[in-house]
Amino acid sequence: MKLKRLLPIMLMSLVVASCGGNSTEAESPALEALKAERDSLKSRLTEINEKIQALDTNTRIINPLVSAEEVAVKKFKHKIEIQGSVETDKNAMINSEASGKVTSVHVQEGQKVSQGQALVTIDATILSSQIQEIETQLELATYMYDKQKKLMDEGVGTEIEYEQAKAQKNSLEKSLQTMRSQRGKTVVRAPFSGVIDEVMIHMGEMASPGVPLMRVVNNSDVKITASLSENYLAKVFEGTEVELFVPSLNDTTFASKITSKGNFIDPVNRTFRIRIDIKKNKLLLPNQLAKVQVTDYEKDSATVINSESILQDTKNNSYIYKLVKAEGDVYDVQKVVINVLSQYQGEACIETVEGVINEGDKIVVKGAKGITEADQVIIQ
Repeated sequence: MKLKRLLPIMLMSLVVASCGGNSTEAESPALEALKAERDSLKSRLTEINEKIQALDTNTRIINPLVSAEEVAVKKFKHKIEIQGSVETDKNAMINSEASGKVTSVHVQEGQKVSQGQALVTIDATILSSQIQEIETQLELATYMYDKQKKLMDEGVGTEIEYEQAKAQKNSLEKSLQTMRSQRGKTVVRAPFSGVIDEVMIHMGEMASPGVPLMRVVNNSDVKITASLSENYLAKVFEGTEVELFVPSLNDTTFASKITSKGNFIDPVNRTFRIRIDIKKNKLLLPNQLAKVQVTDYEKDSATVINSESILQDTKNNSYIYKLVKAEGDVYDVQKVVINVLSQYQGEACIETVEGVINEGDKIVVKGAKGITEADQVIIQ
């Protein structure tokens, strides 16, 4: 308080002293006295300023606050995400090979069926009549053939009559076989075990080749196909680990591996195909979308740090600040130049270029941009 009161008086004295410069020669003794007083006050002011500076807390050195994390040594993976589609080889649209009126539909939508089970029956009355007629003709042809063969064996028959009877018999046998095969096609059967997904025909309607009757699906074994850029051709192989996320199933996750890798680059989009087989599937449906995360970089016992801690100098060198214990809660900072091998989901796999980094070392994460190696910092 005393110091504050002295300051105005000292300033007024300095003003008076400066005004004395316009006095005449007769006032020189008084001027000299004022100058002496002025010099004394200046000296006193300097001492006061030094004391004020010593008492001013704003001039004390402040240690920057930073956040820090420990260096970890663990397995590191980098993944790329692409979109895939669910497919199945057992998704069949059932058609009829014969024409005719549908006399019976044996199944309904949602019903499980076995391979070979009858699904639809088509009217086969005409074919059955034709088969009976051919069977009657075949009986006669067989009788005539047996007679001619007996005569030939006795040496009294002619070879021409024998061959004609044989040819007639064989022709009717083949015709009968064809007609029976056609009648068998009037019963449409399941090509594989599965579930009836959709029925498109009803009893009394006409069936014909090429007209869909129903769809049979088996989703127990499905596959997910996706396309990858050719840049990953040398990084992805059969057996490469993948993770599958299905958005329509609340991001349900599946762990799997690539089953096959394409051997062709699409000239339009410069991609190749990969396939992931899913066995004993109970959730996925054909044409469903899935996100595929493919591991394109992996390293065991990798030095892993927080990506936010990485800085770059004017020469584009990547570096981090390592904390070294100084005194109490205060740390010295040490610049360590690094090489970033890969980054994924906020973590970076690195190797050191200049300096040493060990597992458990603390490095600066937040606040690194505002410090230098000359600073001492405190972890907040």
